[in-house]
Amino acid sequence: MKKIEIKGIDETIYFEKVAHELPVYIWQNKKVNGVHSALGVKYGSIHQKFKLAGESKYREVPKGIAHFLEHLNFYEEDGTTATDFYSKYGSEVNAFTTFDYTCYYVNNTDHTKENLNHLLDFVLTPYFNKKMVNKEKNIIIEELKMSEDMPDNQLYFTHYANIFHKYHYKDEITGKEEDVKNTSIEDIELVYKTFYHPENMFLIVTGNINPYDILKIVDDNLSKKEFPEFQNPKIKKLREPALVVNELTEITANVEIPKVKISLKTPLNVFKTIDPIELRLMISLILNNNFGPTSDLKEYLMENELINYMNASRSFIGDYLIITISMETNYPKEAIKHIKHQLKNLEMNEESLKRKINSSIATLVLNYDDVMGVNNMIQEDLLSFNKVIPDIKQHLENINLKEINTVIKKIDSQNMAITILKPEK
Repeated sequence: MKKIEIKGIDETIYFEKVAHELPVYIWQNKKVNGVHSALGVKYGSIHQKFKLAGESKYREVPKGIAHFLEHLNFYEEDGTTATDFYSKYGSEVNAFTTFDYTCYYVNNTDHTKENLNHLLDFVLTPYFNKKMVNKEKNIIIEELKMSEDMPDNQLYFTHYANIFHKYHYKDEITGKEEDVKNTSIEDIELVYKTFYHPENMFLIVTGNINPYDILKIVDDNLSKKEFPEFQNPKIKKLREPALVVNELTEITANVEIPKVKISLKTPLNVFKTIDPIELRLMISLILNNNFGPTSDLKEYLMENELINYMNASRSFIGDYLIITISMETNYPKEAIKHIKHQLKNLEMNEESLKRKINSSIATLVLNYDDVMGVNNMIQEDLLSFNKVIPDIKQHLENINLKEINTVIKKIDSQNMAITILKPEK
């Protein structure tokens, strides 16, 4: 078993590939009672076109099928569900589907062996039939209808449609009603057989556990299962134009106060000389300094009651960096003016940089008090870099003001999309 030492934090993450090449990551914390187990599948809502090894043509499946499959996987052959099993132990089981992956997770305080074994069993022992598929269609359609009526969802996907021409990040994770209705059991089985393979998955277990016990449980479980050869599917790569689709869009919904999203779209190739790990950290530091809780801009906007809240985030999507400022404001025109000015005049000084780095290191250390937080950090590392990053603290300490200013200059402050969600009259 490999030990991944988290440098400067005095923490260890254990790693090993067990039977059928399933990667397993374990973090032990003897000070807590709980255990959080997450089984991830590298298949999400954007993976709509793919081809298997040796195939020349891409296959296409309905939008929303990753989410559909997540629902179906909870059914068991004996007529019960995975939820029924875990309720006997007082454990929590759930799942979620994102653009990039699907994750099934369990929280428990005891009976870890039984809980973990069943997580592997119900996800990796599928049971699908036409009756089940048709029943679930009605449930998912009701779910997506409720989702479509949620103003935040309307704003989110309208905004992404204003940023992206081709990327499927503008498509609802659930798909539309038509997509759900057109999903067949053959589509479900194809996706499951193609992507639900241990070589395309990962297991992360964090909490008060013995790493060697966990590895034995998982290896024993997987050794009893049979899987076909992994087909190593190739996802069709989309060429996304550099410019945003729409610079300004206004929509209405059942809200009392307007909501706004403002995004910059910058090609990642302009940062090719910058370490990708440090780039992520630097963008976060820049956003925190310019739009964070203690930033001059946020204090000004709050003091003058120009906003009710404001949040800044960054995403690395395909070939692009997306910086997004989200806010709720009764004065969208005035607030947008201030945000646009700040985005075009991003700044950082030596004192602020040192303070932000120290704060980030302190947060990194504190995160290791949280079983679920550590699990989520490992998931993010695996999805972004396909490995655990052991030296984040060192990367933070490497950042200097010259590099920060280089990154600021490369951010495209002109390529901007703004979406305003206004109250219905």
